[in-house]
Amino acid sequence: MAFSASILFLLGTSIYVLYQCFFSPLAPIPGPFLAKLTNWHRVWRTRQRQSHREFIALHRKYGPVVRIAPNHLSVADPTAFREIYKAGGKFIKSDSYNVPNGAHSFDLFRQRDEKVHAEQRKLVARAYSMNSMVHLEPNVNPVIRSMMRKLDGLSGVIDLGAFLQLFAFDIIGAVSFSRPFGYVDAGDDQGVFARIRRSFLSMSWLMAVRWFYDLHQKLQPVIGNWLAINDRNGFFYQFATQEVVARKDRGGDDRDIINQLFTIQRAKPHFSDTDIAFMMTANVFAGADTTSISLHAIFYQLLKNPSVYRRLMDELDAKKSRGELSDVVTFEQAESCAYLQAVMYEAIRLYSATGDLLNRDVPAGGMKIGEYYVPEGTVVGSTPWVIHRIPEIWGADCEEFHPERWLGEAGDLKRFFFAFGGGSRTCVGRNISWLEMSKLVPTLLMRYNIQLAPGAELTEECGGLVFLKGLNVVLSRRPEL
Repeated sequence: MAFSASILFLLGTSIYVLYQCFFSPLAPIPGPFLAKLTNWHRVWRTRQRQSHREFIALHRKYGPVVRIAPNHLSVADPTAFREIYKAGGKFIKSDSYNVPNGAHSFDLFRQRDEKVHAEQRKLVARAYSMNSMVHLEPNVNPVIRSMMRKLDGLSGVIDLGAFLQLFAFDIIGAVSFSRPFGYVDAGDDQGVFARIRRSFLSMSWLMAVRWFYDLHQKLQPVIGNWLAINDRNGFFYQFATQEVVARKDRGGDDRDIINQLFTIQRAKPHFSDTDIAFMMTANVFAGADTTSISLHAIFYQLLKNPSVYRRLMDELDAKKSRGELSDVVTFEQAESCAYLQAVMYEAIRLYSATGDLLNRDVPAGGMKIGEYYVPEGTVVGSTPWVIHRIPEIWGADCEEFHPERWLGEAGDLKRFFFAFGGGSRTCVGRNISWLEMSKLVPTLLMRYNIQLAPGAELTEECGGLVFLKGLNVVLSRRPEL
């Protein structure tokens, strides 16, 4: 009996392997052998925490489309990329976005139904628009001044990256609730950042084996919680809810996102307190680290490329001498600095915060990617780290930090700028991030001479986001112009 079972198992396994390697519609598409057979190959690679770099290596080895799991393709073909992520397209988010799951229906990140997502996004879009961010700009200035006071009192080698992370999280409090969380002044995050990082690392591998996550959730009443991702709908939801309640209790002016959401709620009563709390959860959970990573990239690339640093300082000093820059640079002033904007785009191109694939389902009728036919139901996706390094788009110097590529007419390049996602799923918090980066970078550069500390190098750890560490610098006050 046991012998017969073994024979059946071997026979079944052999048939499965033969099908995946030779008869599956995806069989002609190249990729690692084990990836053709099991999603656990993707899990293993993800848990090495360098998958953002691995995707680049896979495409260099196998070409513009790579099979990374039995029913999952990584795409680096420019035409296919535009088709997958175009606004109004038919490629919906894959069911991997059911991690994390929960009872909350208002969740722009997790919502897979395009019609529902469009309705929800339209409801809150004005609160996250750039006009709204400029209205909230005065909330950012006190946090920048607090950070400068903190840096003024330090000497020797400074972990600038740690302060950038504290700053970004405080800004979320300032623009969301009219009150920063006080992390810059305290110089401490009370363990929140490590909790966010563990949650993202957990989510990144579970999205490849969603069934494992679903099984855990069903067993959780018996076995307890083993998965850090549950902090998103647990700890961070409670964190945001408490801030919403506190903001409602103390009142305040209209200079925060929560007030705009309260205004929406009065006109649209179906927009519940729970919905508002979940929008704020997204701000708290994802809004700070994405900006912090981008700020790491901007300063690191500037300090590693002295000629770029000098050219940017020439632009800023010239504007400062003409009275066109404030001590705390305004967003409008920063927008007028063409080279500053080019530096920001270029640094974020090379070090995008998102390191994983943004998965989509191929719609009915399938699609063509180059010479390959891909049937409906296949999961396809691209990562910014791959798209931002395609020579056909960015040129032979695509691996180099070259801000000049963004000067002049850069419309074609912006069509492929994927750091904030694409199409109707572009990150709703993009404008918050761009506002604070545009203000902080030139303000600090005008105030300090900054150099990388001897031996300083960024380390990268990918788990959904590409977490960066090691931005150790030596800084000193610049003389007043």
